[in-house]
Amino acid sequence: MKIFNKLTISSVLLTLLISIPALILISNIFASSKNWQHLVDTVLFTYIYNSLYIMVGVAILTSFLGFTTAYITTFYSFKGSKFFHYALILPFAIPTYIMSYIYGGMFDITGSVTTFILDLMGKSFDEVNFFDIMSIEGAIIIMSLVLYPYVYLISKTYLKAESSSIIDASRTMGLTNFQIFYKVIIPISRPAIVAGVILAVMEAVADFGVMDYYGVSTFVTGIFRTWLGMGSVEDASKLASILMLFIFLLIFIERFQRRNKQYKSSGKDFKPIIKQKLKGFKAFLAFLVCLIPFFLGFLLPFSQMSYWFYISYEEIIDEDFLTILFQTLSLGVFSSILITILAFVITYNVRVHKNKIAENLVQISKLGYSIPGAVVAVGILSFFSIIDRNLDILLSGTIVAIIFGYVVRFIAISINNYESGFSKIPKTYDDACKTMQIGSFQTFFKMIFPLIRGSVMVSFIIVFIEVMKELPLTMILRPFNFDTLPVLSHELVNQSQIIESSVPAMFIVAFGIISVLILAKKMVKD
Repeated sequence: MKIFNKLTISSVLLTLLISIPALILISNIFASSKNWQHLVDTVLFTYIYNSLYIMVGVAILTSFLGFTTAYITTFYSFKGSKFFHYALILPFAIPTYIMSYIYGGMFDITGSVTTFILDLMGKSFDEVNFFDIMSIEGAIIIMSLVLYPYVYLISKTYLKAESSSIIDASRTMGLTNFQIFYKVIIPISRPAIVAGVILAVMEAVADFGVMDYYGVSTFVTGIFRTWLGMGSVEDASKLASILMLFIFLLIFIERFQRRNKQYKSSGKDFKPIIKQKLKGFKAFLAFLVCLIPFFLGFLLPFSQMSYWFYISYEEIIDEDFLTILFQTLSLGVFSSILITILAFVITYNVRVHKNKIAENLVQISKLGYSIPGAVVAVGILSFFSIIDRNLDILLSGTIVAIIFGYVVRFIAISINNYESGFSKIPKTYDDACKTMQIGSFQTFFKMIFPLIRGSVMVSFIIVFIEVMKELPLTMILRPFNFDTLPVLSHELVNQSQIIESSVPAMFIVAFGIISVLILAKKMVKD
């Protein structure tokens, strides 16, 4: 009973601590500030319009790319179909801000690809119609190429769990494959498509690196400008709180639309889907549809980045770079260990004493991942400034602030892994240990931990990669003269050193590929 009490108290305190930055931001909505009316009159409408425009554009592109490829690779077999199972997830390995740097360096007015094509055509820039990649439309395309795997993964998981009896029934009614696709498959897949699209949209509207580099004004860039340019944490907090409430609205919509929805067929009529083998032109078309997002979302940018890395690594990799690499790795390892431990405490409390309070604590703790990094950072700045003033302890601008930000932002990833792992351990195992009068500590170390060890490792690796990639939160909360690989890459781009920025970017992407391959392997295993 004492173990249970300690677990419950620890879970409550952790959840409360994690929630404080968000609660402070919400309270700032009603606070008065001298610059707020100026923001309302000048830029707030632009922030709202651009954010909505980005959301709609990303939703359309990610749903098309993600669901089309998920449908083809689930229902059809062709040369390369097994390869695309992994390949179509790889764009996840490249953060959106790195993708924007690469495409900007290739397709900007002075980009390598643009100048090559103009030289090949023998024309100047003024003589051709040119699509400006450094625009809001370009930002939508870039983010969609990186974020469509959200829709791909969720839709593919759903379709694989669907029964082929639905397809067989449709064929007996004389429907063609195309009619089955838009009359049957798309309607029954709507909850999965919407879930994936909302995740992609939340990532897009919370992005800083792409918007800052492409000069697009959104809530996140506005938070940075208000905080750094105007020196107003209060107004930045107001912008952050509006964006946070907007994100919570998206979460509510996603939860509401999938209420009482069944995500898989079950029962005696369930039959696994048998892939239809494609040949000739149809096989080529299926291959091409899967190749385009893989090529544009991973192969092309990774190839360009590799070339830039090859021609610039000797100039960039020096003692200072190795220091930044060590700082990034150390921060990632320590934060990942801490998050993995804290997430286990919260999740294990649900298993030990399954009730509404414990389950609600888990759900509240997971909300941090849905809040943009810049918003989390502003909330932590507000929280720590209160502690600094009242307790005479300097926490703002320290490593403690960054690590706390990572805990708030990424503990949900670790919790999700534990929930998946615990779901595969029957509760009867715990009951058997109680029957045998085995104590709580022995039950944990001899039964629970060996079975959950795989989830612990996966949690550590995925959280480590997320920490390695995080840009806006780190930029706001880092101590003076403390850089990480994402910050270094961003600063090199701001200094017009696009080619040199590929060196820190390559290290980030290399770790990202590891994370994606682990995810793909886990999908196959499940």
